[in-house]
Amino acid sequence: MASASLAALAPRLALLAAVVAAVVAASSCIDESCSAEGDASGLLQLARDRIDATALQGRGKSESTFPMALAQLQQRAVDSRGEHVHPELASKRQEFTQVLAQTVSNQSWDGSCPGFQVHPLVPAQTAPLVPIQPGNLKYLWWGDMPTQQPFEQLQELNKNLTPVELPDGLPKNFARLRMGQTDAKTAIDMMYKATKVDGNFDKIPKKLRGVMWMKGNAIPEVLAVLQYGMWSDRQKTLVVPTAPFNWAWPAGKPKDAPFGGGMYCEDQSCGITTSLVQTILARSFSFDFLEAGDKSTTNNKMKKAYMQTGTFGNLTEAENLGKLIPGILNLPVPSDTFNGAFTLEEEPGSNDGRAWKRTCY
Repeated sequence: MASASLAALAPRLALLAAVVAAVVAASSCIDESCSAEGDASGLLQLARDRIDATALQGRGKSESTFPMALAQLQQRAVDSRGEHVHPELASKRQEFTQVLAQTVSNQSWDGSCPGFQVHPLVPAQTAPLVPIQPGNLKYLWWGDMPTQQPFEQLQELNKNLTPVELPDGLPKNFARLRMGQTDAKTAIDMMYKATKVDGNFDKIPKKLRGVMWMKGNAIPEVLAVLQYGMWSDRQKTLVVPTAPFNWAWPAGKPKDAPFGGGMYCEDQSCGITTSLVQTILARSFSFDFLEAGDKSTTNNKMKKAYMQTGTFGNLTEAENLGKLIPGILNLPVPSDTFNGAFTLEEEPGSNDGRAWKRTCY
């Protein structure tokens, strides 16, 4: 997934602006000129190959592609109403999941991902930050931020949003959660203002400031902000808590959404669902530039960071993002079957934070 600071999105694209964070799926490409039979067989072989943990580790692949291959197969086999429109593809998907379930049940996973080693989840990469937090707190959420977003400003910005009705069945303590909708241009401006907080903004490295457009994201998310968080210059680590106006989701399906927009909806529903998955768990996102890239603390170019997330802003224990795969792709396997490793890498030719790629391994 590529990101670009203050991207000029189409003004007609409606966005949901409120809080939180994201995951990104790896990309894979199967030649669309293939026949349905050849395509399905190719995807099935891809499944057989790539769910073999030993083979994965030996290939040195830079990114894992089989989960998205399954998503692509699903998208081609099932229409928007959930009806099977191509029996061969639907049959191959069923065989795919059976092979996957059987294979992973016989595998012993060692914490590796294709092309990248998963960092320890305990202690998380943010654990060294606990002693420098006020009160040695082990969690960093919005309410713990040393410098708070002015609540009056948040209320004023909220007045410019069209209220979005949330689904029934939310936990009672989320009764005060508010979401609103506006156009992309307005959302960018509002998100920047709401997260440019005096006393915090000047502590964030310049190349991490601004509003990021998550171009090419297979998951229904569009904009993200990293400039409201806690930066440790000693650890070269940024922690971004779930906060108002630091994330935005689409209220529809973009024209060129990846994989035919299989994970997007024509209305607000997919954007709302994705946002709630993040807000209910109040995830924090951390980016460690010291361990992933240049080990220098005095001349660190901040070109590459290793990313972890923490439930409710947990600084001592990171989430296994691989657990998202079975849920997203509806796979009949235990939730802890997969591991996931994510990085944030500055694109070649960008030295000022203008363009980043968030990789998924």
